[in-house]
Amino acid sequence: MFIQQSANDDRPRKVWPSLLGGALALFVAMGVSRFAYTPILPLMQEETHFSSAVAGYLASSNYLGYLFGAFAAGSVSWLRRHRQLAFRCSLCLCIATTGCMAVTSQTGIWLILRLLSGISSAVVFVLVSSIVMDDLARQNRQALSGVFYGGVGLGIAVTGALVPEINHAFAWQGSWLGMMVLSICLGIPAMGCIRAPITAANGQPTAATSHAVANKRLFSWLIVAYGCEGLGYIITATFLVEMASSLPALHKFASYLWVVAGMAALPSCLFGAMLARRFGDVQVLVVAYLLQAVGVLLPVAIPNAFAGCVGAILFGGTFMGITALATNLGRKLRPHNSGGAIGLMTGTYGIGQVVGAGGAGWLASVSGGFAVPTIISAAVVFAGALVLVVGRVIVLSTDAEGAQAKR
Repeated sequence: MFIQQSANDDRPRKVWPSLLGGALALFVAMGVSRFAYTPILPLMQEETHFSSAVAGYLASSNYLGYLFGAFAAGSVSWLRRHRQLAFRCSLCLCIATTGCMAVTSQTGIWLILRLLSGISSAVVFVLVSSIVMDDLARQNRQALSGVFYGGVGLGIAVTGALVPEINHAFAWQGSWLGMMVLSICLGIPAMGCIRAPITAANGQPTAATSHAVANKRLFSWLIVAYGCEGLGYIITATFLVEMASSLPALHKFASYLWVVAGMAALPSCLFGAMLARRFGDVQVLVVAYLLQAVGVLLPVAIPNAFAGCVGAILFGGTFMGITALATNLGRKLRPHNSGGAIGLMTGTYGIGQVVGAGGAGWLASVSGGFAVPTIISAAVVFAGALVLVVGRVIVLSTDAEGAQAKR
């Protein structure tokens, strides 16, 4: 009895270092390396006077890199066999490219740096997600995945709060350097906490995972819906602060809206996991997509502080929740190859991001504002919800027909 209790007490202690390291890694790779660009962007534009189109190209360069990195992490066998080494090298590249943004004002060099940042952040996301989620699945503690993905929301909130303060003292260059220093401080313990198993580069199904597997045909529908999310959410994720700064009613609150979005993202993954266990993954995903579409539209449809805050809460409270729920569902549908499943999903997501960010920047320059890109963004997110509903209905009806035919 004593031995049994000791084993049970030891299980939570084994999983927490992995969770903490994973959350810190996502803080650095996603919250800083990817999304610090959002609050720093208007500060750079104010001093260097580049257009919204250039801002969109810089964002698209990052997301193109994210696309390459995601597909590489999901398909290159060497990366999967050496997950820990690849994770550490990629995290170091995230940190380096963040600091290097401060040392030049050349658009061409910025494009290269954002491309490299995107590649490295995607590799970190896919590999560390595979490591942590496999670890949780082995111990049947998938409900804690929200703690892991919460690192992104925390990173967004912290960078959103720090960037304006650093900018006052050291301008936009100091903001990038400050983010690099913060990333070093958090990246070192992240590397120490993450320990990938020597074997099983891809997740192996446990009994709990196998029982949770839905019809695998749903995976194709999930891929399409997740691509819609990548295209739809990225416009707000990239241009929220710039968009709010351009609206007189929201100008004073622009930088704080990003902090609000990050704070809303913090608990969203935990709440999403709880709701999914009660109501089902697809049902909760559909509701999250619809809420996000509303959140994206609100600041443009009703340009005041209250609507802007509610929109930021709805957006922040769904975009990481959708990521956590979708990748966890993808892992359930492909339990023998979790790294490949997450890589394929993240790559499809990346295609949407490249198209969305570049297209939004160009449309904003042509139309003179972000109203048109925002409406398109909300429509695409709504389409993603529709894809999930249609896919679910078709899969269930096919299953019912198959069961009836067997009788």
